[in-house]
Amino acid sequence: MNKTTFSKTAATPEQLLAKLRLAGLDCTTAYEQTALAYLTCVGGYRLKGYWFHFVDPTTKRFPPGLRFEDIAVRYEFDRSLRTLTISAIDRLEVAIRTVMANYLSLKHSPHWFLTPGVFKPNRSWGMGQLIKKIEDEVHRSHEKRFVKHYFDKHDEPYLPPSWSVSECVTFGLWSRTYAILRDPVDKKGIAKKFGVDKSEVFESWIHALTVARNIAAHHGQLLRTKIQVAPANYKAMNIKFSDQKSFFAIATVVSYLLNQTGLPNTWKPDIEHLFAQYPSVALAELGFPLNWKSTSGW
Repeated sequence: MNKTTFSKTAATPEQLLAKLRLAGLDCTTAYEQTALAYLTCVGGYRLKGYWFHFVDPTTKRFPPGLRFEDIAVRYEFDRSLRTLTISAIDRLEVAIRTVMANYLSLKHSPHWFLTPGVFKPNRSWGMGQLIKKIEDEVHRSHEKRFVKHYFDKHDEPYLPPSWSVSECVTFGLWSRTYAILRDPVDKKGIAKKFGVDKSEVFESWIHALTVARNIAAHHGQLLRTKIQVAPANYKAMNIKFSDQKSFFAIATVVSYLLNQTGLPNTWKPDIEHLFAQYPSVALAELGFPLNWKSTSGW
């Protein structure tokens, strides 16, 4: 494909609003200042993710009757969904890292992550990368009370125990570390704490959760977006997805795992409330079937 020099020029919010109006997007005089606020503080480029699918690919025009308010509503829905998603996965992140740290500490030692025999590294993640990441994150956390306490009292092993390390490192590290555990008994033992008896299913689930969390935490769009890491079906519990890359698949995994923790959670009623609050957003845009509330996992 022949490449060209980028030649587009930037537009002011006023210019962009005028362009959208010319393309058929309704914006009343009364709503104009709000629309300009969205274009100024959210940006046309980000908002385009919520309107591009409405535009006729041939005429480049919006359908009759579509309003700027409708685009804003879709943006606010997605913003609220991101907030709920981060909160729910945060609960799971703490649970998963705590269960892993405790299980492996009890079976191997509090410094199991320094024991080569615990792991079976692969090309994408090995012990060297694991230890370097832990070293970096512990160093970054050196002023935290529990890290400082360890180094004030001990000089060997040279890193704190895993229950301390777990408070420093990311969810992504735990996901990748689970994937390279050598003993299938370890993998299954951890997974069963969350009601999953297939370690490969649990592995795919926590990987998918880290990706979804990163999208939400970095202000990515969830509405009409495919999550590129698909959680596996869990046939034993009749959890099957017609679209494994839909947000519904992620939401179901979150629901099932949260329920297994036994901790308080409001994920399902929060999702119900959000859909009720934004009736113009179709369930299908997130992959939710009409009977989602009664499907397995919920």
